[in-house]
Amino acid sequence: MKFRRTLCLVVAIASVCCAGLTSCTESNSVDSKTENAATNVNVDVINVADKLKNEIEYKDTLNELSPTMVQKLFGLAETDYVKGKVYVGSGGATAEEIACFEAKDSDGANNIKTALENRIESQKKAFENYQPQEMDKLNSPVLVTNGNYVMMCISDDNAKAKDIIG
Repeated sequence: MKFRRTLCLVVAIASVCCAGLTSCTESNSVDSKTENAATNVNVDVINVADKLKNEIEYKDTLNELSPTMVQKLFGLAETDYVKGKVYVGSGGATAEEIACFEAKDSDGANNIKTALENRIESQKKAFENYQPQEMDKLNSPVLVTNGNYVMMCISDDNAKAKDIIG
């Protein structure tokens, strides 16, 4: 029990630190509904991430992560992708997140997808006792792989997220 409290405290502190850093700058196996869409020739993942942030209503304020924080939270270095944008909730009270990446190739896309699945699993463990109402979002995230593009949205509006991602 003490370990869970400590883990929740660490997650909350990390979320607050992430918010502070970003505010100053412009499952077993995963039960996510992973979709493998037909390969699009060109997807602007930055635009998709911004549309997901601006066109879906979130309970929390989402802040963009710096590449350093992306590496810390997702295990993805800037060299692991061509372009990418990640938003996380600033307060740490919700699991709401957006992560959109363009990989260099299909192996890179698989690595990014695995990193996002690992992030979802990590968040499930962190939120299951801390904020159990967030488990609905974490148990059904939108996680789409489309050629070299990998996009994730954890929100209350999966239909809208799927529509935006395409």
